[in-house]
Amino acid sequence: MTRYAVFLRGVNVGGVKVLMKDLTQLLLDAGFTEVKTLLASGNVVLSVQITDPLAIQEQCNALLASHYQRPIPTLVYTVEEIQQLSAAFPLPLPQPAGEHHGYYTLCETAQDAQEIGTAIDGLENHGEYAIQGRAVAWIVRKGESTTNPIGKLMDAQAKQRIVSTRNHNTLVKVAKLLI
Repeated sequence: MTRYAVFLRGVNVGGVKVLMKDLTQLLLDAGFTEVKTLLASGNVVLSVQITDPLAIQEQCNALLASHYQRPIPTLVYTVEEIQQLSAAFPLPLPQPAGEHHGYYTLCETAQDAQEIGTAIDGLENHGEYAIQGRAVAWIVRKGESTTNPIGKLMDAQAKQRIVSTRNHNTLVKVAKLLI
């Protein structure tokens, strides 16, 4: 069995709410094992015999679309990817550090992450960011994630590609569940 992290995008959109207890049961019924969720935002770890993350992603997407009668895109990350993302955040948090969050926008492909990086470069006063594989790391002051230039860009990118943003602390917790 291989462990994976699955991140859902849009767990409470369009009047359809995906409850984590229901999601857990749906995945167990589909043959996944050791299913655990974290928070109510669509963070799942699971075990499966399949070794191709893309095949798992396709299976999860089809399962969710069938059950909820609307697409709920997922991103599937390997243990190794999550370990890298949950290590020390690659950017220094501005002082006071307690007033800032480190975020990762998780992407479907490394090319998506690179293209988002190029888009960030085109923003005025965008602040620091870093590309790590299929993810883009960025920093925002607490309470400003929807008004920050990068935050606004990430919202726009979510309409064009499969991405989902998570706090670095969430990825640290997901990594602990994968062990």
